[in-house]
Amino acid sequence: MNTTPDLEGQHTAMLELLQQERLAVLTGDLAAARDLLDRLQMLQQEHIAYEEATLIPRLPPDARWPAKVYLAEHSKLGSMLDELRTTLAPLPAQVSDASTRLTLIDGHMPFKHVLEHHFEREEKGLLIEVQG
Repeated sequence: MNTTPDLEGQHTAMLELLQQERLAVLTGDLAAARDLLDRLQMLQQEHIAYEEATLIPRLPPDARWPAKVYLAEHSKLGSMLDELRTTLAPLPAQVSDASTRLTLIDGHMPFKHVLEHHFEREEKGLLIEVQG
């Protein structure tokens, strides 16, 4: 039985959770947005834990990107997601003010950017280089 998680499938799932969360913020449903960020954090933590325990130690010495790059990005993604969750935590369950919602959406862009680029790096490097 194969117990290796579908890492690219997890990438897709995490990006979809982030999209759903941003759409919830767009409609002002911050209760739903918080729940989606919680789910994203759980999946991200499981994903990172697997990579750091199983894949990164197997990176070859001539890997396209060294382990420290992946580890630094994992740390940054964890911090950025924590910041998003902290920003939403004190806000009411529903926000009707469009300017507030837009500010919150804009605050997601750095995380989304780093997440997408990190997944691209993993799919072009880590996931290929440790196969076999």
